[in-house]
Amino acid sequence: MNEVKDLMLNMLIIILPIFIYQTIWIDKISSPMVTARDRTAISIVATVAALCCMTLPVTPLPGFVFDLRLVPLLIGILYGGFRSSLFLIAAVYLYSWYLGGPGFPIMALTYPFVILAAYLISSRFKRWGRRQKLLSASLLTFFASLLVKTAVVVTAYLPQPDTPQLPIIAAFVILHVLSICISIFLIENMREKAALRFEIQQAEKLRIMGQLAASIAHEVRNPLTVVRGFLQLLQSDQIPAEKRHMFLKLGIDELDRSETIISNYLAFAKPQSSRLETIDVAERVEHAAAIISSYATLQNVEIKHQIAQGLYIAGDPEQLSQVLMNLVKNGIEAMPNGGTLHMNAYKRGQNVKIDIIDNGVGMSEAELERVGTPYFSTKQNGTGLGLMVTYQIIHSMQGTVQVKSVPGKGTQFMLTFPQNEKNALPD
Repeated sequence: MNEVKDLMLNMLIIILPIFIYQTIWIDKISSPMVTARDRTAISIVATVAALCCMTLPVTPLPGFVFDLRLVPLLIGILYGGFRSSLFLIAAVYLYSWYLGGPGFPIMALTYPFVILAAYLISSRFKRWGRRQKLLSASLLTFFASLLVKTAVVVTAYLPQPDTPQLPIIAAFVILHVLSICISIFLIENMREKAALRFEIQQAEKLRIMGQLAASIAHEVRNPLTVVRGFLQLLQSDQIPAEKRHMFLKLGIDELDRSETIISNYLAFAKPQSSRLETIDVAERVEHAAAIISSYATLQNVEIKHQIAQGLYIAGDPEQLSQVLMNLVKNGIEAMPNGGTLHMNAYKRGQNVKIDIIDNGVGMSEAELERVGTPYFSTKQNGTGLGLMVTYQIIHSMQGTVQVKSVPGKGTQFMLTFPQNEKNALPD
């Protein structure tokens, strides 16, 4: 039964492209909907499988070749539709004509009926469930392969029912049905997983949107509540002018805080800036250190910086200052008992590196994994927005960030940006 083994090789040829289709297509699509490109990909895969089957046939009868080309042909029609499968049908006919032999007239005589039946089913096939698809495709394949092999038997003038070629023909029909069942099962399984993955992604996006909305509402509600309380107090005529002025100032401060919170959320959603300049890193680092120095002194923190000259990167100078201020402020607040914060800027290869190192409380491995993610902060009253915006800005400037931390010993933020020549960008 070497012929059966060869037919099983044909079955492997049919199944292998399905996994290739999954790897290079199904796993990368962003929508479960079947698009024109998806149908084209199916037809191409089916064409390759059909031609490979025709290249490695079985010859149980002199002058006749048996193969499983019918299976990828039907799969291409059922899943690819009318237009996409035209190329597949043309390729099968042309290659069969090129190979020659009496098999081509038989295919030319019987395949039109098979193709017509497949087209009639294909319009409803995509709306059916897995069981209906398996049943309809199995029946179609059974009668199609039986029709083709009956034509072969009649053409070959096999006179007796016990002729030794009949078991080969029976095995041929069975392998056809088995091959298309396995193929459709695999394709449907892949598509169901792709659709499930898409639904999970959409649900995750909705969950994050809900959390963002809840977080915005929570953060903005607090200052608005304070402002409302001050306005209620200001309705009284018995409040002294000094307190009235203080209440107004506190209310304005709370409104400014609300504006800052909203701006942080907007920066997180779209941190890219249309402003692109050549940034002098030394100037930005020194500027940030000078601004934050008074705050550091109040917290009993000493800032030391070691900055190389001639370091330039491309980006928005104000956004880089925002990044440095956020990281330096976090470093200062991580040292409640005072300490030393180091700011280093230097060149490494074709990159500019900026290190911000504190000797504060540090973070555990679990906390370190969540740094820069939404809603995470090690500070009691923190919202996590500062680091989210910081990470987004760094990435928008083609930079990367690494964090090292040891509980009780401190944290080191290492920023890396591509080196840019001083006059590479217009001011």
